[in-house]
Amino acid sequence: MDDVLDLSYLFKVLKKHLAVVILAGIIGAAAAFVISNFFIEKKYTSEAMLYVENNQQSTDAVNVNDITAAQKLVNTCQIIFKSSTVMEQLITNLDLPYTKDELSGMITAESVNNTEVMSLVVECGDPREAEIIVNELVNIANDEFARIIKSGSLEVVDYGEVDTEPSFPNVPMITVAGLLLGMVIVYIIVFLIDIFDVVVKREDDIAKIYNIPVFAEIMDFYSKSKNSKYGYGKYGYGNDESKSVNNKTALNTAVDGNEMLLSSEEIPFAIIEAYNTARTNIMFAVAPSKLKIIAVTSSNPSEGKSTTCRNLAISFANAGHNVLLVECDLRKPTMAKAFGTKNANGLSAVLGGFCSVKEAVNSKVIDNLDIITAGDIPPNPSELLGSAAMKTFLNASAGLYDYVFLDTPPVNVVTDSQLMNDVIAGTVFVVRESSTTHPDIQDAIDKIGLANGRVLGFMKTFCASGKGRRYGKKYSSYSNYSYEYKSKTAE
Repeated sequence: MDDVLDLSYLFKVLKKHLAVVILAGIIGAAAAFVISNFFIEKKYTSEAMLYVENNQQSTDAVNVNDITAAQKLVNTCQIIFKSSTVMEQLITNLDLPYTKDELSGMITAESVNNTEVMSLVVECGDPREAEIIVNELVNIANDEFARIIKSGSLEVVDYGEVDTEPSFPNVPMITVAGLLLGMVIVYIIVFLIDIFDVVVKREDDIAKIYNIPVFAEIMDFYSKSKNSKYGYGKYGYGNDESKSVNNKTALNTAVDGNEMLLSSEEIPFAIIEAYNTARTNIMFAVAPSKLKIIAVTSSNPSEGKSTTCRNLAISFANAGHNVLLVECDLRKPTMAKAFGTKNANGLSAVLGGFCSVKEAVNSKVIDNLDIITAGDIPPNPSELLGSAAMKTFLNASAGLYDYVFLDTPPVNVVTDSQLMNDVIAGTVFVVRESSTTHPDIQDAIDKIGLANGRVLGFMKTFCASGKGRRYGKKYSSYSNYSYEYKSKTAE
């Protein structure tokens, strides 16, 4: 992506996946606790403290030079206390089952805060053994110091004691580290997934991304949940409680689970209002155009294009406008089945000269709405839709109706819809949430632009229900903002 990531986006991703991130942290903490507490060998330490003097004379006055010399002797002692001679003597005296290198690795000798006080620490798997080794080391070190240094002495400040609390592993610290590591790793994973996921998501601000307004967001018509607030399971869409339908009631019920028209009594108020909002926004968008001909398309099939087109036409008709709905998808017609009408004498017959427009029109399918179905599937749909007869038909229809809606094929599948751009007001572009990809949208917009077409706005379909929907009745446009996704093969 060309967008610069900011903190708001990072927090947005965190908020979206917060439950998963927290769960990963809990799992990481539990795993770290179990591993550190039961699978890692525990180590115990015993510490002795020694005071290093540079001479053996007793004096009441403190000689600064003596102190400085003693501090330097500490460095020498560190080498002496871990020498091979001392290690061999420890092993012999205590009959230890370690090599010299292993024993040396268990011992730490260092100055305490750069003073003449030295700390001797032994760490091993047995707290009693650690105490025995460190105290024996103190006894041996005193003799070795006197033998090698010749002057000065070591005074024992503290002997080592048995410490039953393990020094390693630090279970609380490792548990906290596991918590943080689990959260960080999962956050990075979900962040990368979010970054490279080019499917249109609920939170995507597509109006800002493409500088094209969103007319409305339509919630999922076909949820199979019986208890869904916006679902239709209890009315027979996707379960065994379906109602019987006939042609007379086809407008008010679903047909084969594939269609839900706005005239249905079961349509929730929120969806009706969404279409009414889209109607108002579309009216403003096409106001400057002389011909109120509106094409509805999508990038790919199964994105709710035909349902959206039909319901927009119904919404305009319900508002008292005289509307003509034309099915221009001559390859895959579905309108006759959706409205419960016959498919004979459709648009293909009109453009082929086999019947008149009057013979093809299904009048008053509902109040103020006439429809023309696709008719028989022709062998040359592109030629028919791009013909002079099509332009004559559209111009004539625009003079007879307040609004003409064209249900056109998906842009990225066929180019049929681009052949009419010079005689229409513009295109309403349908985007399916969690299905349509950004590369597909960009490809379709580019194709429409190359054909001198105009995208009026988006209709977002199959949206998840819930609060926080961004596009309500507010209709706004965005400028000076471009956005591009890296190419990804659309599925």
